[in-house]
Amino acid sequence: MRIGTIGLVGAMALWAGACNETAPLAPEPASLADGDDCLANRDYRCAAANYTGYLKAYPTDSKTQAKLGIALTRAGKHREALPAYAKAEEGGVVTYDLFANYALSLDAAGDLDGAIRANRKALEIVPSLVDVRGSLAQQLVRKGETAEAIKLLESFDRDLKRQGHPPYFTAQIASIREKAGK
Repeated sequence: MRIGTIGLVGAMALWAGACNETAPLAPEPASLADGDDCLANRDYRCAAANYTGYLKAYPTDSKTQAKLGIALTRAGKHREALPAYAKAEEGGVVTYDLFANYALSLDAAGDLDGAIRANRKALEIVPSLVDVRGSLAQQLVRKGETAEAIKLLESFDRDLKRQGHPPYFTAQIASIREKAGK
């Protein structure tokens, strides 16, 4: 019995590849532009694969290391993201989104102190990040620094009131106080 021109071994290889949908597909060649497109389209697996391939050729590209870390964080690959963030930070990348995402992965990996440090850096760059501020307050509470968490949120709300806006963290502050028994 003949299986065409590719032969039995080739047919079996094609069938095995088609049946293994979980196998990561490494783009050939990897492309920074394709990685950016994938990231913009929220296809984080595709973005990470392209950035990883690109970094094999350009391992000192700190900005792409940061993008790789962000793609991996958003894909839920927190431990895998940490080396990329460390390389990006060592390479001088200082952006709020680097540190905000780095904090998410550090927290998910169990490094509470590292997550607090990264969130503080994100807020140094962009103090108005309410999601980062709220996460930092939660982390401070988990660390037992309830007063500092409340102060962090109240100072932001005071600034909002001075600008004629309603406070943002009223419910989170009340929840922290309630849990602390204050």
